[in-house]
Amino acid sequence: MFEVLRILYRELHYRRLKNNPQIAGDPEKLKKQLKNSGDIKRGIAFQSVAFLFFGLMMAGAIMAAEDETKAAITFATYALLPFVLALYTTTVNASYATSMGIFEPLKPLPLKTGSKYLSMLLAVDNLPAVIALLPPVGVMIARYGIAGFLGLLWILTGAFLGHVLGLVVFTFFGSSSVGGRFSKLRALARILGVLLFISMFYAINYLQQYVNEHYEDLLPFFSKYSLAYPFSVASITDPLHSLLLLSGYLVILVPAYMVILGRLWRRLEEGETVSRARVTRYRAEARSPVLALALKDLKIVFRKSALIVGLIFPLFMVLPSAINILTTGHVSEWAVTSVLLMIAWMASVGIDTVLKIDGKEFEFLRTLPITLGQFIRAKLIVMNAVPVTAGVGFVLAVSYVRLGYLTFLPAALILPVLTSSVALAFFYHGEKELSVPETNFGHVLVLMIVNGMALGAVAALWYFAGYLPALALAAAGVGIIQYVLSR
Repeated sequence: MFEVLRILYRELHYRRLKNNPQIAGDPEKLKKQLKNSGDIKRGIAFQSVAFLFFGLMMAGAIMAAEDETKAAITFATYALLPFVLALYTTTVNASYATSMGIFEPLKPLPLKTGSKYLSMLLAVDNLPAVIALLPPVGVMIARYGIAGFLGLLWILTGAFLGHVLGLVVFTFFGSSSVGGRFSKLRALARILGVLLFISMFYAINYLQQYVNEHYEDLLPFFSKYSLAYPFSVASITDPLHSLLLLSGYLVILVPAYMVILGRLWRRLEEGETVSRARVTRYRAEARSPVLALALKDLKIVFRKSALIVGLIFPLFMVLPSAINILTTGHVSEWAVTSVLLMIAWMASVGIDTVLKIDGKEFEFLRTLPITLGQFIRAKLIVMNAVPVTAGVGFVLAVSYVRLGYLTFLPAALILPVLTSSVALAFFYHGEKELSVPETNFGHVLVLMIVNGMALGAVAALWYFAGYLPALALAAAGVGIIQYVLSR
């Protein structure tokens, strides 16, 4: 089984490298890159080391907790990490992995649940998030014994929960039939479904914050009646109750996982369904290559809920802060600034999804008269569709409280473009032909650090010199990066 997984992992990365003509045209370079990125053990190790840095920071917070109750609540908050990343990576990567056609050789084989290999392949990308929680688990074990071991079981269960939910989203909403009388209405319903699904998670997150602030008063009730993850993680202070909750989760998740694997494999065997209910009149339109490519990507995203999740999910990390500002009634300038900066920072995460939109059809794009600069600018538009809309919407909302905040509209546009430009420059540095660079957790993590430094410079200038100099700096950064990318 591991040998099949190793081959699939290597094949997926091989096909991604073949989409980079600079690497594909150099056999020695291809062999070297494949040795580094196609090795499943090396890939997990590299990403895990990067995540362990954050794990050590979380372990420090656990050590600073005054008692076991506070430590359990803090640990339960951190337990969101493997759940969120498992949900996100499973949903996004499932669409990309299947579109690359690496599972085609498995379809003729007498396999009833060949999708277990897809599940295992996707689960590999979830391991670093679990490993990141090992330092906090180690502290819990050292200080509280059995509570730490239970915490480890809950971390694994949380990652499994996110993985199963990701498979559910991909299986039922991953792609859509094309055409039909109500095709646009169905696509809109799927988008609303994804938004509601993620909103439910953040409703739980708000409750988590409230509980954290009043944990001493609510913990007995919380431990006795709470069923929702990650609240249930705090039950590690009561080992027997925690084991019962954990068993309940597994009794539901394991059968659900087996059922979804069977349904997913049947869907993979059948392929995508294309329907046509009526004949429509086609009208050719002349558009610039950049706009045509961007519209093509947006149409694909609109039809595949898995890609929608990839584009909008990072911004939901900013949602609690934005809602908190809007509900307080007192909106300070720096609070608005901080939300705009967070939106811009999270916008760059969308590059992982944007680069996976084309899938195996990328080879067709290479046959068209498209330049690398046009391709990159089109991706820039797609990357900023959601964050710019979110930023502008937020500025308009706070302007209802204070009209002067309308002056922040340029920042809502330029800041996400800045981080997205940095992301594209980061991955396409040195590229001269149309290609899809290799991306993984380690790359995205380094990218977020780089963008954090760029936004930190803008924020510092904003704080000390004012809004206009900071906006000028961000605009200058966009101009310079775009100039470099266009050459």
